[in-house]
Amino acid sequence: MSITTRLAKAVMKLREVTPDPANTGGLQEVFNLRSFREAPQAVRDEIMSQSSQAKYREEVEYPWDAYFDIDITALLGGKHALDLGCFNGGRGAAWYERYRLSRITGIDVDQVYIDAATRFAAAHGIRARYTVAQGETLPFPDASFDAILSFDVLEHVRSVSATMKECYRVLKPGGLFLLVFPSYFQPNEHHLGMVTRFPGIQCLFSGRTLIRAYSEILAERGESAYWYRRGSDHTINGTTLARFRAILRELDWRIIHQSRKPILTIGRNMSRSALNRFTGTLLTPFTFVPGMQEVILHRLTFVLQKGAEP
Repeated sequence: MSITTRLAKAVMKLREVTPDPANTGGLQEVFNLRSFREAPQAVRDEIMSQSSQAKYREEVEYPWDAYFDIDITALLGGKHALDLGCFNGGRGAAWYERYRLSRITGIDVDQVYIDAATRFAAAHGIRARYTVAQGETLPFPDASFDAILSFDVLEHVRSVSATMKECYRVLKPGGLFLLVFPSYFQPNEHHLGMVTRFPGIQCLFSGRTLIRAYSEILAERGESAYWYRRGSDHTINGTTLARFRAILRELDWRIIHQSRKPILTIGRNMSRSALNRFTGTLLTPFTFVPGMQEVILHRLTFVLQKGAEP
């Protein structure tokens, strides 16, 4: 083990956490548990339903509106929307109801997510269709959708540039893309939360070093960590605000709106603290400063529009 890996491992352990498989809530790891994978179909169906319901409840209790500074309901009413990274369909179902969508189509990378989303939509009378697909190769004709909605997904795709090109292709002229995802350097979004809560660790070590350190800790935990192990790749692609803006310039995306809410001001738990809200207000001017934006912004939050045909 290299010195840098040892150091990263030591830093991780300063704020080490061990997840409880009995408290997975709406996490995707619930589908890795043997209690799901080896269960009879009726039990699997119930677990899928509970997972979808947890995401639905999260969205109802703290709606997506909080990330934007504009009325997005006015933008989405009556639209056919693509849910890019639909997971279990719970959040999309809440969007369908809240924003009065005409119908929703969703994609994700695992069939179990699609099964959960399909069952949940059917049980709640939502006009929806879900399919396994990746953002880089969307299985839809050109100009298929009025809008695309995506929450905390773009940081995970293999190619943000290819995904954005595909989204542009399947949107109708003048269609909208509403997206929210964290910049790589947002301190609390290193996506290593099954092992550590040390903020900003991705600013100190490379992704490769972090994965090696992460894997070492999981090896120490042994069989108990089977349900949240990952492969050799980091699950986030390292996209920053600067890189994302460069990608937008590659196509005729029009930035209709960008929200600049700082860390500590967004989220059900964070926003309840008066101290957090006050501190966040003090940080707001820095959300306009190049470089500092990468750390200070809670999420990259945009409303984009596809250029209309001449």
